[in-house]
Amino acid sequence: MTGPDSTPSPAALAARAARATAPPPDPADHPVAGQVDGLLTQVEQIRSELDGAFRLAAVARQAELLTAAHDALVSALDEVGRG
Repeated sequence: MTGPDSTPSPAALAARAARATAPPPDPADHPVAGQVDGLLTQVEQIRSELDGAFRLAAVARQAELLTAAHDALVSALDEVGRG
């Protein structure tokens, strides 16, 4: 909002000051953090179920899950203009 002479209104100035002095948000609070955590938990579950054995299908599933986690992170970065 601006005043009649195109100067920022007091409310706009207060909002700008609040944004400038606010602490940065915690990245763990971003929705993608929960999504990626869930995917990584599935990867770990597959690893622990194999108990050291090698199964190509399990490795393929882990690769799919890790790719999904990567894609989610890239998408989140693109949303904030860092991709």
